[in-house]
Amino acid sequence: MKVAFYLNFEELKLRAPFGKVKLTIEYDGTNYFGWQRQAPEIPSIQGFMENAVEKLYGQKITIFGAGRTDAGVHALNQIAHFIPTRDPHSYNFVHAFQSLLPTDIVVKKAESVPVNFHAQTSAVDKTYIYKIWNEPIPSAIRSKRSLFIRKPLDIAKLNKAAQYFVGTHDFAALRTLGSAAKTTVRTVNWVKFTKNEDFVEFQINGNGFLKQMVRNIVGTLLQIELNDRHPDSIPELIATRNRQFAGPTVEPQGLYLKEVTYPIELKGTSL
Repeated sequence: MKVAFYLNFEELKLRAPFGKVKLTIEYDGTNYFGWQRQAPEIPSIQGFMENAVEKLYGQKITIFGAGRTDAGVHALNQIAHFIPTRDPHSYNFVHAFQSLLPTDIVVKKAESVPVNFHAQTSAVDKTYIYKIWNEPIPSAIRSKRSLFIRKPLDIAKLNKAAQYFVGTHDFAALRTLGSAAKTTVRTVNWVKFTKNEDFVEFQINGNGFLKQMVRNIVGTLLQIELNDRHPDSIPELIATRNRQFAGPTVEPQGLYLKEVTYPIELKGTSL
């Protein structure tokens, strides 16, 4: 039998006498096998971040991320935290990380946050954006940062269909197998397709997402544009809880973690 163990505030302060450091990170995921640390020879965002912190503090320190982005997925504002072993106010983290990280990983902001802050479990919601280069001719420059679709997309039609995903549902049919999630129930707060210059962008906000859930939702919605699926079939699809009835997993390079929000009482101060 598993026994849940919770640290109270005083115990947290003992474990983190200098508080916690919250980092806002932007990265191009093209050259990485996702956020999560893997074998030393496999490049990951977490691995590079932990190596940089080790150089700053002279010891190994674990960094916790808000979301485990997959290989090839990007982040505009990934959130992470770590427990410093010395007073963090003596560091200019933004400048220090700039010299310790490759150019495709950038720490945009560093903050001192309360000891009960946790990048993953304290998050209220997350927003992802999926970018589609919707032009007659592909773009060499944008090929690693968007999905190319030649056929002009009907944004009104896509927006109408996308609304079926809003609400609290069991999203098992939109989850790629291999996830360790205890439950497949998630709440999607809002979704929208918009035209942004030459891109069609899909944004989705929710309290959490299953493995490749956003990419599977996009793949399912794009089937509607290809006349392979009727928009009204989505509620039935969700009800099946069966992955084989959903659309394909679209390529990772169009996906970005855009934003993670937290309770106001966990707001940090700049370092």
